[in-house]
Amino acid sequence: MALRGDLAFAPDWARTLVDPLAFAHEQRCLSFAWTFLGFTHDVENDGDWFRASLATRSVFVQRFGAELKGFENVCAHRFYPLRTKDKGNGPIVCGFHHWRYDGDGAAIGIPKCQENFGTVSRALGARLNPIEIATCGTLVFGRFPAQIRRETLEEFLGDGFPILAALSRSRSPPQTLTMPVAANWRLNLHISLDDYHTVALHPTTFGKNGYIRREDITYVRFGLHSAFLDTRVPDAFARMSAACASGSFRATHYCIFQILPNLIVALFRSDGMFFHCYFQQSVPVAHDRSIQSIRLFPAPFPADHAWHVRWPRTLSDPVRNRLLPHYVRRVGREDNDACERLQQVAHQVDKAPFLSAIEERIGWFEQSYRQLVAEGQDVLAKSPGKAEGRPAAGHILT
Repeated sequence: MALRGDLAFAPDWARTLVDPLAFAHEQRCLSFAWTFLGFTHDVENDGDWFRASLATRSVFVQRFGAELKGFENVCAHRFYPLRTKDKGNGPIVCGFHHWRYDGDGAAIGIPKCQENFGTVSRALGARLNPIEIATCGTLVFGRFPAQIRRETLEEFLGDGFPILAALSRSRSPPQTLTMPVAANWRLNLHISLDDYHTVALHPTTFGKNGYIRREDITYVRFGLHSAFLDTRVPDAFARMSAACASGSFRATHYCIFQILPNLIVALFRSDGMFFHCYFQQSVPVAHDRSIQSIRLFPAPFPADHAWHVRWPRTLSDPVRNRLLPHYVRRVGREDNDACERLQQVAHQVDKAPFLSAIEERIGWFEQSYRQLVAEGQDVLAKSPGKAEGRPAAGHILT
């Protein structure tokens, strides 16, 4: 029996899809939640940095020796963006007036500081807004700091932590695809959790093999997150978590993990034989716009194939890796078209949807999403000055 939509969805669940103020408030609340930002592949060397988005706010992550640090991507002086490319290497120097910052985000080199501000650089007290950084395998997560104690990244991911750590250990930098979507980010998440639409939307990409039967698959909730496992093996998720933690995991079936707030991770057969890993982040841009950022790479697990299957793989992988992004884009466009059509009528939505047994995870997501927003509101309420000048809590129900 599926989770009823009227129990999973808030009465005004669609408001952030059409109301910019409600969307802005939602994003401010979600800025305190652990959010996937990127891979450590892009910050392997001292001084390496990459730019990312955290709840619509531009941020960057940079390596300082053995430590990764993150900051909001605006200069403390006149709020010019410090990083104007996706990644690079070098000190933190603003391109507007050449203010320079150290690894703690403090302004340490301000041109003509004594002449213009009457003091030396360090005494001015100008600093960048920091973000908290934590890693899971090669995945980098971030959140804005708060004055109250919150769970660590490992606590937040729970039994999914060793799985994500294992899946992320690519032997080479992932291929990256980006796809703009004229739809709210939550619609992107909903369709990724929907196992009911395949026949209607993907007849030529996934094939007309009929609908998924709920009795043939496993749905699992772990913390705020969920998983789809294409198996009925008892305790399949717990076994996978333990095997990933011990380093003994071998890929045998398709599985997909939904990590709050906006990350989808999948392990799938790319050609009926070898497995690939897929990381998709639905990046919010506005109430009616988002960007899908996708990373692809061969699964980092030893292959349990016979020798005559294994040895040609070094020759076939380059071909497979070139063809796979085209297939992923095609499937993505089919999903995105549906999301954009949903966005066009979002202003007409005034009730919860009916959820089938194979759409149950959408209801789970909405419940978890509401909890994260409520926790963010609690952070704002307990952080003096944090909520000044921002949309009131009444702009979204939780």
